[in-house]
Amino acid sequence: MRNLGLTLICFCVYTLSLFSQDAYHTSLETNFQDNFNLPAGTWLFYEEEAAILENATGYGGSFSTQESGGADYAQILQATITSAGTNQWDSGWNMRNQKTINKGDKVLVLFYIRSVGGSGMVNIFAEDGITFNKEIFLSVDVEEEWKQYVIPFEATKNFPIGTAVFGFHLGHQKQVIDIGGYTAINFGNSISLSALPNEVNNDKYDGYQSDAPWRAVATENIEKFRKTNLNINVITTDGEVVPDMTFGIKMLSHEFAFGTAINADKIAGNNLQNNTYESKLINLDGKGHGFNWVVYENDMKWPAWEEEWLVSREELINSVQWLRDHQIKLRGHTLVWPGEGNLPSDLNENRNNLSFMKNRIEGHLQSILNYPGLKGNVEEWDVLNEITTNRSLEEYFRGKQGYATGREVLAEIFQQARSIDSNTGLWLNDFITISVNAKPGNGNYDNLKLFTRELLDAGVDLEGIGFQGHIGGFPNGIPSVLETLDDFHLEFGLKAKITEFDLPTTVEEELAGDYLRDFMTAIFSHESMDGFFFWSFWDGATYMNKGANLFRFNWQRSPAGDAFVDLVFNEWWTDESIVTNTEGVAASNVFKGLYEVNYLLDGAMKRDTLSITEPTDISIVVDPITTAIDNISKEREYIVLYPNPVDSHIIIKQLEQKHMHVRLLNLGGQVLQEQWTEALEIDLYVENLKGLFIVEIEYEGGVFSKTVVIQ
Repeated sequence: MRNLGLTLICFCVYTLSLFSQDAYHTSLETNFQDNFNLPAGTWLFYEEEAAILENATGYGGSFSTQESGGADYAQILQATITSAGTNQWDSGWNMRNQKTINKGDKVLVLFYIRSVGGSGMVNIFAEDGITFNKEIFLSVDVEEEWKQYVIPFEATKNFPIGTAVFGFHLGHQKQVIDIGGYTAINFGNSISLSALPNEVNNDKYDGYQSDAPWRAVATENIEKFRKTNLNINVITTDGEVVPDMTFGIKMLSHEFAFGTAINADKIAGNNLQNNTYESKLINLDGKGHGFNWVVYENDMKWPAWEEEWLVSREELINSVQWLRDHQIKLRGHTLVWPGEGNLPSDLNENRNNLSFMKNRIEGHLQSILNYPGLKGNVEEWDVLNEITTNRSLEEYFRGKQGYATGREVLAEIFQQARSIDSNTGLWLNDFITISVNAKPGNGNYDNLKLFTRELLDAGVDLEGIGFQGHIGGFPNGIPSVLETLDDFHLEFGLKAKITEFDLPTTVEEELAGDYLRDFMTAIFSHESMDGFFFWSFWDGATYMNKGANLFRFNWQRSPAGDAFVDLVFNEWWTDESIVTNTEGVAASNVFKGLYEVNYLLDGAMKRDTLSITEPTDISIVVDPITTAIDNISKEREYIVLYPNPVDSHIIIKQLEQKHMHVRLLNLGGQVLQEQWTEALEIDLYVENLKGLFIVEIEYEGGVFSKTVVIQ
């Protein structure tokens, strides 16, 4: 990372004055040329600190200027915010461009910032002044010591004078923020973005330290909440215990949901079928282990469902069946997103017609919840999405008969969904806590708690809360994340999921990997949590936040991908052999999930599939028994299987000709192919299959069993 750190810049006083340019801007310009070999740029605001401060706009607080007292910049802006806003942008300070910006121009924003009297928080932004589309958006924890920020971006469009807005949102909390040396310079389009200095101070989030106190607590809680005891008791038919009997314990899937948002058009032979995309869903680690849950990003939202935006209903159901065939569970997102821009246009147009709105909502719920192929195949629904900031439906109903606040309709939607579908889990989903790193006292944070309490008081069967995890360029402190989860768990006692995790490109890859490991560890350790979902897992499937997904555009696994695979399929994965002791008991403490338990009995491989989510005792009665040791050695002596992973053909060779019974099974134990043969080599054609399967071969003197990955 190239930066303009405090120790790097030598802000000397130059006698040369370019136009009305002050000493601060002159020294910056000289430094860009001497230390970074950059061309002459154009100051976007003014060439004097005083002119910038005089022409900027502050609102939602009190703003004053002070002398810097010897710093490299001459003056400081002090913003005093006396109370948190309902929205972070309810208080702010900003400046509009005084020079034109053209699409492709490379722009650099510079300033120093600190908090006075305690930690603070701000959003740094550069945006279109009409659409509010962001060129820069970073949420920053501000400390009491001065820090310099140097933020480059490439303009995505043309900005005539006065149409681009630069500045800060300050309404997160009551706070005093000092800003010094705020300015911006445009270097044009003749250089690359990487040529510009870059310093955003985002590499050390709260709790990153190896000895941070939260880590020991998380380790203890993972043992407590995510693991359970398995005991296998073996006796003979005459009641004798059986020592030294070996059992294979193979984890097939976590109880905890590890998932991602997906696009239905890219799988199951649909209109944008992507074979690699599809295969990665079921094989993230190269060993056949993949996501056990998914959610559709857009395909089940109300307007998309009715208008068939990206896939037809036939294609959607086709993809749902593909998920079911691969033992992947499905979240529904979302039944009602109650903002004007997220509702069908006819509902907005009839906002004053109470009966129309009620019938329209109930009709939609009936349609989608009862639709063949969806009904019974969706494990849980986000019934409502983002109700703290999408309040149009509330406004439409407010004041009408029976709707004092208007939010009564939100409870009705839940109750109607439950009456239509008595089994599916019903959830609330919102971004206003973790995604924006809000704290109690923030209006939206407090409203989410208030609205949740209203739903529960109305008798809603609310199973859980989805906390979106769109993490900003300055990753949330881990203790802060845990505090939010604690707050909601203590208040409501509901299940919780992280439903939409992603990181922006301003978080470098190595940091993204480190942060994902810590964030997931904290989530996996929390008592309320039962799932974690990415909002995208591949750079090629998202128009934003590229660079911190599990896979780069070329399908190379990123550091974040390595962290995810290592945690989920290694550190938090049970795959072991256990042996009965002198009392005939084989015991283990395993991660909760679905398991294959296998053992040899009378020369035949026995296999049971078990859900182990609570303390489990299994009793096996045997007479006589055959130990596994002799047969395992014969497997290696007689049978060769390759390749693994598999594309289309599994080759099986026996080194000595014997009569073989060959079976190909799925993880549910269903026999997909079967043959009896004495051939020295056989070829199993499997091109129409994808996922994790088992090849089992019985022959004279032994049993061969191998898990294979079919890509």
